[in-house]
Amino acid sequence: MFRTYDEVDERILDATLGRILQVGIRRSSLDDIARRCGLNRITLYRRFSGKDALIEAALSREIARVLAEATAIASTTEGTAAQIEETVLFVLRLTRTHPLVTQLLAVAPEEALGFYTVRGEEMVSQGIEYIAGVLAAGQEQGVLAPYDPRPVAELVARMAHSLMLTPTAGVDFDDEQAARAFIRTTIVPLMKYGIRSGGDAAVEGASGPERTAGSK
Repeated sequence: MFRTYDEVDERILDATLGRILQVGIRRSSLDDIARRCGLNRITLYRRFSGKDALIEAALSREIARVLAEATAIASTTEGTAAQIEETVLFVLRLTRTHPLVTQLLAVAPEEALGFYTVRGEEMVSQGIEYIAGVLAAGQEQGVLAPYDPRPVAELVARMAHSLMLTPTAGVDFDDEQAARAFIRTTIVPLMKYGIRSGGDAAVEGASGPERTAGSK
């Protein structure tokens, strides 16, 4: 799903992220990034074909890191509902506290909105693919009800992106108790049972699967 990088690529991406957090995107030139990582522009072009591709790669890598951490949290949490609650809470918290959100707003506020709306399609798409894969795996293990995972994955991914852009409306996600209550009563049943009409979800919720992700 995500591209893998060799040591030189990682060095370039680290330099790119560092420069973005220092001065913003527009003021981060390839010359700046090349100097920061001790390489030349030709090497950067050969590997990433230009500044836009480099910025997108740096963003994609950060998303991959967040999702890898979410996977680690799920693997160490017992119970399907608790796994969903802990991982969703983690991701929603990161959408508000990650340096690419907070620091970019601090150093280049005029760029931040454009950055996350123009590049929002890629962010949401990566989130959808990841969540849909997790839901499908849960269905194969029998811990989630059988349903089409992609609409649910899209709702959750779009919610996370929306929260990043508009963090203060509605539920106060800085209040962990309020955030957990929201996730527990909306996202957990949504991901366990899917989008159902009428009372189907409530009926299945009374007798649906409740095992951990690793159980048979």
